[in-house]
Amino acid sequence: MTTPRVLCRVLLCSLLLLLACNKEQPAPEASSDSVAAPAQPAAPSAPPSNAPTAAGPTGAANAGGLTWLDAPPFVRRAAKSSMRAAEYGVTGDGQAELAVFYFGPDQGGTVQANETRWLGQFTQPDGSDSASKAKRSTRNVGGVEVAMIEVTGNYSGGMAMPGAAAPAPMTDAMMLAAIATGPQGPVFFKLVGPRDVVERSRAGFEQMIGSLR
Repeated sequence: MTTPRVLCRVLLCSLLLLLACNKEQPAPEASSDSVAAPAQPAAPSAPPSNAPTAAGPTGAANAGGLTWLDAPPFVRRAAKSSMRAAEYGVTGDGQAELAVFYFGPDQGGTVQANETRWLGQFTQPDGSDSASKAKRSTRNVGGVEVAMIEVTGNYSGGMAMPGAAAPAPMTDAMMLAAIATGPQGPVFFKLVGPRDVVERSRAGFEQMIGSLR
């Protein structure tokens, strides 16, 4: 027969066991995998669609087996005609234009025929023949034969943009031109504009022709 004292001991042991089971267990230590990774820098956003793009064509241009370098104050731009291998405006002026023509192997006519045609686009205030006022010379640039011609007067051979009216004749104009004999045919350089603009562009024109290779 169980005595009261034994019963009390049994109850006390049961109570202590219950309290031990309910005691809060310590939280497990966080593993290295649970450590938050440092914030990564945001990837650079793409430039907006209207961001400025690279500058227009610069450096070497080519036609007829020849290359040449752009030179200030000339700025290359889209050509008005497919007959033009390149076209340039002059910084600070809206009238002067340097056009470069290439028509194919052995195409475009002789040096003399082109000089005659170009000079026919100029008239002289005194009524004299423009051919008699022109200055002609030849040079060798890196093995390339180049015929040079210049003339002043009133110019009436300007080319209009497609669909536009022909430009008005230009008084007190000047032309610097060069015909380079390339391995694949002649390449024609023709700068026309107001006399003062062409004169200040002379060094750039000479530099461009001097870069022919």
